[in-house]
Amino acid sequence: MLQQTLKEATKNKHTALEQLMFVQQIMEGTLSIGQYTQILSTNYLVHYQFENKLHNLVSADNAHTLELDKRQKTTLLKNDLLEINAVLPDCATDKFLIHVDNEAAALGALYVLEGATLGGNIIVKKLKTNLNLIDLNLHFYYYQAYGDLLTHFWKAFCEVLNNQPLHVYNQVIEGANNMFDYLMSIQKKHFELDKLK
Repeated sequence: MLQQTLKEATKNKHTALEQLMFVQQIMEGTLSIGQYTQILSTNYLVHYQFENKLHNLVSADNAHTLELDKRQKTTLLKNDLLEINAVLPDCATDKFLIHVDNEAAALGALYVLEGATLGGNIIVKKLKTNLNLIDLNLHFYYYQAYGDLLTHFWKAFCEVLNNQPLHVYNQVIEGANNMFDYLMSIQKKHFELDKLK
């Protein structure tokens, strides 16, 4: 199955991204409001740049199966940032923007973004008990994007992914690796900007 192949092919990048996105601090309950802001800003920039483009590359049949109109997360991330009075990041086109021009690569990139949403189910439980955030009474719109439909949406995505023909596997893997790299590059920029403050 492509899903398992993709998981193995991107394992190292997935681990590296988790470290950059403060997963250890989230799980330990020590995430600061500044770190939370960085996570949201990175995800907002990436979704702002890619969400509609990736969705538009998906075939009509697959878009219907995936219910793509219910998978929009840019506005949720914006709402999360506004709720903590963060300045929305500059969304001018990045000169290092990755190139995605076919459905296979788009599905690979979406694998990364949808996987992050799946992980949000665990993350939000930790964020809700984090002493640095608890008094802010946050809604965590992004991390609860799918609500009770989370499992349904993930299964539908895996179904579409595993139905891809063997000859596009490399394109899907490349799309996923490129998205992991792009997320890491954006998060590293936030680290650097934070150091300059």
